[in-house]
This record gives sequence, structure tokens and C-alpha cells, in this order.
Amino acid sequence: MNDYSIEPVVDSELYEVEEIRHLYDLFDVISVHKVQNPLLWGLYTLRKSEMEINNRNINVNEWLLYHVTATKNVQSIAENNLDWRFTSRCRYGKGVCFSYCPLYANRYASCAQGSTAVDYDENLMHILINMGFPREAIKRALFYTYNQGLECATKWLMDHIMDNNFAAPFVPSRHDFNSEISIERAFIICRVLVQRIKDVNVNYNLNVIPNVFDTAKSLNGMVYVKFNDYEFYPQYIVYYREHNLTQYADPYLCHFNYNQCFDQ
Repeated sequence: MNDYSIEPVVDSELYEVEEIRHLYDLFDVISVHKVQNPLLWGLYTLRKSEMEINNRNINVNEWLLYHVTATKNVQSIAENNLDWRFTSRCRYGKGVCFSYCPLYANRYASCAQGSTAVDYDENLMHILINMGFPREAIKRALFYTYNQGLECATKWLMDHIMDNNFAAPFVPSRHDFNSEISIERAFIICRVLVQRIKDVNVNYNLNVIPNVFDTAKSLNGMVYVKFNDYEFYPQYIVYYREHNLTQYADPYLCHFNYNQCFDQ
């Protein structure tokens, strides 16, 4: 079994990492966590060494880039990494998409904005049912804690166990989704290895790029696609909500710099 942990980020690191500070400026950040996964980290550093050896005349850049996902995917990503095999929208090839612009990553996330569909973490659901909590109460707990984990859900359940509607059927209303507790999303801030880039246009029939390249870049410069395993590492997880103004912000008017990565 792959041993990993997701730890809260200390205050000093919140200020030191520019990519995290950007999110505080643009979104309503709920919490920030750091992934500690020795196996994934070892595979990532090994892949970096291989890229350096295979192309000694070309530097291997290491950038911090954004990927947005539903919160139900966070635990799997922290344990197993992002997986291109789950890609469903392939505008620039069947790979894992990243962006240096958080506004762009948020806008084009696979989670449909305004959707009232709820994905409950089935593993957490099973554990909490076995602990004796009613299914409908568990739904409430997972919804209002963003599927963030057993500890958060258990605390919510114990805090609300005396509510009159604790075990009543739970169907989130449109109001719930439009309120401050609405959107279940997380930024995954990843270390990404980039060495040889190929510019590509929108092409839904594109699977992979020629193997002399390791990264595809959209012609608008906003999207980077990785096709090879272990050329990225999920460094930080940022749970967030959108501000009303953020939903309409223009990503092309915002400028962010690639940030060189340092030791873990």
C-alpha cells in the first residue's frame, strides 16, 4: 500500500509560495494542504534524472502549474497522482492538462459551473454508515465539508446531531449551490517537468504528440498537456470557492509568472 499524507500548510509557507498567494487574491480559499508521498516523489525525481540524461543539451524546467478538479478526486490524486487515462475532454491531446493561470484553470475545469449534481465520497459514506450515522445525515456532512475527509465529516455530524432535520432526506437546493458553501472544487498545484514543447491547435482527435516532445502547449499559451507518467507531482491541494466577480474575470488580462521549484 502506498503510504502518503495530506498535511495542513503552515502559515509561513502560505506566504512564501507565490502560486498559493495568487489563489488568496482571486478566490475564497477554504484550506491549503501539502501532499507528502515518498513513492510518487521518488518516481518524479527519477523521471527528472532520466530526462536530463536523455537530453543533456536541453534544460529540464520545473514549474508550479495549476490543475482544477472536483474534491472527490483529491484523495486518489494524493495517493496515485493525476492520471491521463481519466481524461474525458481532449482539446489538446489525451493527457493531463495544467495552466499557469488559475483563472483559466478554474474556468475550464471539468466540474460544470452551477451544476446541482453532487458526488459523495463512497468510501467515506461506507465508513460513516458503519459508525452508525444515518445516510442522509452523512450526505449533509460530506456536502458541507467538501468531501475533505473522515475527521471533518465526523466533526460536522457531531456538531449537528441535534438538528431537527439531521436524518431527513437531503437534496441540495439551487440556493445551496449559489451560496457561499457552493462549489466543490480544489486546485492541485503541481510540480511539472517541461523540457521539449510542441505547440498544438485544438484537435479532439489528437491522442499523443511525437515522442521527441514531452509537453504540448495550446496556441493561446494557456494550457500545458503532459502525456507521460511521473512528469508531475501533486505538491499542494487548495480547497476554494469562487467569488462572484471571479466567475467573470478575464484570464487573458491576468499575468502570472512560472515559479522555479525548490526542494520539497
